[in-house]
Amino acid sequence: MTDIVNKEDLLRLLDRIGRMSRGLQYCHGLNPAQWDCLRFIGQANRFSRTPGALAAFLGTTKGTASQTLNALEKKGYLRRVPDPEDRRVRHIELTELGTGLLAEDPLNCLDRAIANLPAEIVETMSDGLNRLCADMQTRCGGQDLGICQTCGHFEGETDGGNMMCGLKQAELSCEDATRFCVNFLPETNTKSC
Repeated sequence: MTDIVNKEDLLRLLDRIGRMSRGLQYCHGLNPAQWDCLRFIGQANRFSRTPGALAAFLGTTKGTASQTLNALEKKGYLRRVPDPEDRRVRHIELTELGTGLLAEDPLNCLDRAIANLPAEIVETMSDGLNRLCADMQTRCGGQDLGICQTCGHFEGETDGGNMMCGLKQAELSCEDATRFCVNFLPETNTKSC
């Protein structure tokens, strides 16, 4: 009986936190999807800052992601830049205005709440929520996104001090290696910057 109550309590709490966090994001003239977009662009590596990668992250169509990008671009928070090697590809960058707005992210209150928790609780919650997220992605067919330096394609440091992506056969800065990648391949052996 205790397991059922705990599972029901956990489900209720996850739902409640999700609803509260969504409600907080109707501010600064943006909606939750637009905030998700800004956060993703701010945390993604250079290969992942594209409309297709954003659509995969949001779990939506490219058309819906494009509408979100258009709205943010009109507001001056983003700009699209052509890829120098493939003119069909457009990379998305935060503008100075967009970077400034992210500093006022309404979910920063979650950061403060998490900072007030004991380290062992944060570690346990992080492990549990990562497992829940991975399971839901598997069940729902979502895109598996992760950090470059924990990816199966990640090849470690180059002679020049940068990091190497084996999939793209391209160098990444150490900063990019700590960002989200849409081409993430889960790997148990990780290398660090």
